[in-house]
Amino acid sequence: MKTYMLLLSILVVSLFGCGTKEPEKSLSERIRQVWTVNIVKENSTTVYTKGASSNPKPGYGQFKLDLTQEKTVRLTEVDNNTFVGTWTLSADNTKLTLSDLNPQPSGSNGTIEYTVDSDASETALNLNRLSQNLKTGGVNTRYELTK
Repeated sequence: MKTYMLLLSILVVSLFGCGTKEPEKSLSERIRQVWTVNIVKENSTTVYTKGASSNPKPGYGQFKLDLTQEKTVRLTEVDNNTFVGTWTLSADNTKLTLSDLNPQPSGSNGTIEYTVDSDASETALNLNRLSQNLKTGGVNTRYELTK
């Protein structure tokens, strides 16, 4: 009887001890969030830090990147203007493209592209804008975004 109980215990533990591992979410699924700015750097100079008492460019506090819909984006820029369009990731997940933006952001022809850091998660997304933003003085901009 003791042997039977021991074998039954081992069987129960082995059956319930082996949990099923959830498949890892794709980058497209992980970034489907509303993102706000944590830190912004222009040409390697920090110009905005969330919660700081004085920021050289406080307007970045208005920046919002809404990727919650499967392919529709809502981008609120530093000047508080909102643009709506579509978003796609490159096949290798290194580039995020916002296209058909309406109205068209200045100098963009309706398209803005960013490189995506490889450590993107459901709570952190780091982007480098590939084109210069005329509204911020034509500088290269890096966004460290948070959910």
